[in-house]
Amino acid sequence: MRKTTFVNAFTARTALFCIASFIAAATPSFAQDAPTALPADPKELMLLAAKVNNLTESDMPPWHLKATYKLLDEKGNTTDQGTYEESWASPTKFKCTFTGAAYTQTDYGTDKGVLRSGSRQDLAELLLYVRREFANGLPSKQEIANETLSLQKIETNGTSLSCLHVTAPIADQGFTYCLDANKPILRISTKVGQPLQAIHNRILEFQGHSIAGDLDFIRDGKPVLTAHLENIEALSPLNEADFTPTSDAVLLPRRVRITAGMPAPVLLKHQFPLYPAGAKRVGVAGTVVIRVVIDIDGRVSNLSIVSGPPELQQAAMDAVRTWQYKPYLMNGEPVEVLMTIHVAFTLGG
Repeated sequence: MRKTTFVNAFTARTALFCIASFIAAATPSFAQDAPTALPADPKELMLLAAKVNNLTESDMPPWHLKATYKLLDEKGNTTDQGTYEESWASPTKFKCTFTGAAYTQTDYGTDKGVLRSGSRQDLAELLLYVRREFANGLPSKQEIANETLSLQKIETNGTSLSCLHVTAPIADQGFTYCLDANKPILRISTKVGQPLQAIHNRILEFQGHSIAGDLDFIRDGKPVLTAHLENIEALSPLNEADFTPTSDAVLLPRRVRITAGMPAPVLLKHQFPLYPAGAKRVGVAGTVVIRVVIDIDGRVSNLSIVSGPPELQQAAMDAVRTWQYKPYLMNGEPVEVLMTIHVAFTLGG
């Protein structure tokens, strides 16, 4: 058994064929001024889709939304439920609150960074996808300018989609975004390396933009989270008090994502996972991919499984949780690091 840095291949486009039954007909409740034919150039199409779907561009008028969500286990039972509520005025002026059965957490966007009140723990990663898919499901114009994209037309079970895949600069961390075949409306997003798809249904119109009225998150063909938009409205006039952090709010450390060309955090100490005897006996091998946050003191936290044989996941998690890294510095300042770790279990190794 050894540590590895290669990426398990996951073809998002193939997985799309397995989830067409989760997609409702795209019948927006508005008459959108969409082109009669979508751009054939992938970058032009992505720019158009970002303009239509993203609610967090700098020129977007202020808004407020509220949604409810349910987290589901593999049998479809509810494990947690709550609300996501956000008031947004600009990329540096927002208030975003998640409330679950046992926590409330509010993030305030400010010129100095993000301040957090309430629960100090990171939310379940799926909940972060709720915010992303409702408000900012596609790359920004600046990100698109630096991306290389490919376009594929898909038709399955009567559903026609135009799918854009990010192939560079970070192909192994890119997304596939599938749009309605006739309108630049986001219907599915899938991240490479993750068997998770976000399905956009009940498409609504707000201030000339499209937003999902319902989101279904599917992992390995099973629903793991659902979210329902209760309402969205314009904020006019603004109430500055709504964006003022509470007295207990603390500034969050800056967090960076390790991407191609960036130096990797330096691992100071680690222990190798113990190969589960039962898995080894029946010949189970493979790579467990774990998403982690490296804290400013170099400790590993917020571990979540991306992929890998279920029989090996706990052993990999138990080992990685003990690893210690050198604090990661940017411009001399310690920052948190979001990255993935690949732990390979090989028979006879």
